[in-house]
Amino acid sequence: MLLKIGMIYYAIGGVLLVMLLFLYLQYRKVTKKLKKKTIELKSLSKETEKQFQLQQNLISILSQELRTPLYGIMGLTNLLEEEYPDLKNDKNLKSLKFSGDYLFTLINNVLHVNFLDSEEITVQNVLFDIKEVTQNLTHSFSYATENSDNILHFEFDPEIDQMIYGDPGILSQILMNLISNALRFTKNGNVYFSVILIKKKENISTISFKINHDGDELSKEDKKSIYQEFINVGNAKKTYLGTGINSKIINRLASALDGEIIIQNNSHAGSEYALVIDFKSQVNKESINHNTSFNNSNTSKLKVLIVDDNKLNLLVADKILSKENFDCTTIDNGFDAIELVRENEYNVILMDINMPKLNGIGTTKRIREFDTKTPIIALTAVDVTQLNRQIVQAGLNDYILKPYNKNHLLEMIHRHIDNPIHTH
Repeated sequence: MLLKIGMIYYAIGGVLLVMLLFLYLQYRKVTKKLKKKTIELKSLSKETEKQFQLQQNLISILSQELRTPLYGIMGLTNLLEEEYPDLKNDKNLKSLKFSGDYLFTLINNVLHVNFLDSEEITVQNVLFDIKEVTQNLTHSFSYATENSDNILHFEFDPEIDQMIYGDPGILSQILMNLISNALRFTKNGNVYFSVILIKKKENISTISFKINHDGDELSKEDKKSIYQEFINVGNAKKTYLGTGINSKIINRLASALDGEIIIQNNSHAGSEYALVIDFKSQVNKESINHNTSFNNSNTSKLKVLIVDDNKLNLLVADKILSKENFDCTTIDNGFDAIELVRENEYNVILMDINMPKLNGIGTTKRIREFDTKTPIIALTAVDVTQLNRQIVQAGLNDYILKPYNKNHLLEMIHRHIDNPIHTH
């Protein structure tokens, strides 16, 4: 009896041992497969990441290549308007200005889509005329409204301090997107753009940029689509304003300015949306003209060296600054720029970043080996989120993104000449 029980125990033990061995072998087999899959997934992940990075780089390069000629077009258009005031109301010039402004906003949108999840948006804090910026923005749409059945109305609150600190480029990008959407979804109607002071405490002003619109073809579906990730391309093809905005970009840009976009939809009255931002006002209002112009007959000319490999860009910068009492020297490469700085004294140097053979970063580094005093401002068509560390390490004092506003450039030059910070 005991022998039978012992044999049963041995049999059960043998079966368990076989089962354990089988399970162990299966475990080894599955583990081996999992390791292989993990290696494949890691390889695929690296390849995907590599492809994504290449895609980002390609978009950045293409955007940069578009910015450079666009800067020349926008700069020459503004110069034509200044030199020939009779052309200010010329339909062809209005068309050119609108196309340039709209293309610039589109390029910025593409860049911000590209780096939306991977980079922080760099915000500048410069003194600018908010009335001038919003008026110019409204004027840039005059061509669009003349070629449609819409009317764009503009209202600016006289209680607002016009000279404020902020980022006029990002502000314009948000507003241009919102206004163009309002025009896109309005036919035989009105678009109202209002800049209103909500409250003011000491030198901080809370300003609302409100856009509302009506029209014969403003459907409920259209209103919803304004705020979707992308609007319906089929509908967009009916208009000259293209394929619409990415609401994620606009909200991200508003957030970068510590602002908020408020949306209201009314099936009877149309859509209304407002951008609300706090701005710091200029304390000393008497210095407004001093900040935006150097054209003073009582002072000697300020010497500026402009370094850019693009001849059109050199022409635009030269014409802008020559009118503001600057003595301009232009050069199209970094090597000659170094020698000019070594042999001459300049009040400020404007340095293009993307140049062949020796770029602006390398040129600045070599200049800083023997000159740590002269302010050097980068003029760049490259998205600055990629360049911040390099700009600081090279010894550049500041940067401005092409295409730039004349007053923004003058204010920045003035700031660095009057308050020099030596770079070591």
